[in-house]
Amino acid sequence: MKKTTKRITCALLALLLTLVLAACGGAKAVDPAVCTYDEMAAYLTEKGYISKDAAPVDMLTTEGYLTDNTGGEIPFAPFADKAMDYDGLWLMWWDSETPSDAYTNCFQNLAMNGGTVVYMGGAAVLETAACSGSFAIAFAENYAQKDAVTADFQALSQK
Repeated sequence: MKKTTKRITCALLALLLTLVLAACGGAKAVDPAVCTYDEMAAYLTEKGYISKDAAPVDMLTTEGYLTDNTGGEIPFAPFADKAMDYDGLWLMWWDSETPSDAYTNCFQNLAMNGGTVVYMGGAAVLETAACSGSFAIAFAENYAQKDAVTADFQALSQK
């Protein structure tokens, strides 16, 4: 009887330890209202949404991210304080602590514009998939985890 009790106790302790370790493992959630750009990028990498070997592309200095409504005068623009393309996951950030022109002109009206970044009164635009805190995300056509990233990203602001 004592052997059975010890075995059951040991099995329960092992199960409890496994559950505790599983709860502690994985990516530590971030708060999009106060975390830094690097913390958000690290979180998305830990979750597996950004490849660890991704070579980020600066969206603020590279053509093709904005829909240009001027006929070619605005191939790229400083619409955010930082915006990088990680192999199809586009992460954008605006510094609310030190508001820039990008914050004042683009981010403050993001929610009012239905999640669309509007640059220079509509001269160029960028549709986002979600925004939370000081961040927004969007995706390239071929990015495979759009739904998972969007759901996870939106859930961050509810924690």
